[in-house]
Amino acid sequence: MEKKCLIIMPTSNPDGYAQGHFDRVYQYLIAPACKSAGFTPVKADDPSTYYSPLDIVKNLVESDMVLCDLSSKTTHALYGLAIRQGVNVPVVVIKDLKTAVTFNLREFDAVEYDESLRIDTVQQETESLSDVLKKAFANKPEMNPLLTRLDLGANQAAAEPTYVAPQEEVMQKKEPALPIISPLPDYVGDPITQTTEIDKLKMGDSLFHMNYGKGEIAAIRKMGKDKMADIHFESGSKTIMLVTSGLFRKVKA
Repeated sequence: MEKKCLIIMPTSNPDGYAQGHFDRVYQYLIAPACKSAGFTPVKADDPSTYYSPLDIVKNLVESDMVLCDLSSKTTHALYGLAIRQGVNVPVVVIKDLKTAVTFNLREFDAVEYDESLRIDTVQQETESLSDVLKKAFANKPEMNPLLTRLDLGANQAAAEPTYVAPQEEVMQKKEPALPIISPLPDYVGDPITQTTEIDKLKMGDSLFHMNYGKGEIAAIRKMGKDKMADIHFESGSKTIMLVTSGLFRKVKA
């Protein structure tokens, strides 16, 4: 089956870059690396990839792989990174050397490339990116059960072995689906469903995430109208977009 890699990268000509610069990044670096790793590259701004906002989200979640180029601090690439990380499906991050980011890229095994696209550097960077793509796909985590509930992640699920339950097990399975983390600890409160609740969050506050558990906010920064947070969970630190969602829950005092 053909594997698709969705590419989220700058679509215009940001200040400080030559005309058509990112078209060349795609042509000389990204597309060859994807093909070398066994993926068909598809740019997110291709009109054939979406028809509605829901199609955009489904395409983002259901693609076998997503590559986010954070060069020039592209906002939609950060959104894509946050969504893929939030639902626990593989994502690869790249950026050029001139772009500085405010969070730790080490946890993403990010690839940095020389924006000059010199032939002696781009060949090595293409090989490195191809290796990272292969590694990310081979080590992809178990699909988040939330995807199934939202009728998303069909492609992700298709890559996993299918278990056919015995008939007697099917008959017994009449109870409603359990939460992602179940049972929920006593200190877990209601879901965060209001934007005003997001606005009140600050460094040091505790949150419960339905996939990662309890965590403490280490830093918050604005990305346009939205907020990104560095959160220290017991399982490790994550950079997540703060949204009104059943994924986030309050921690009781």
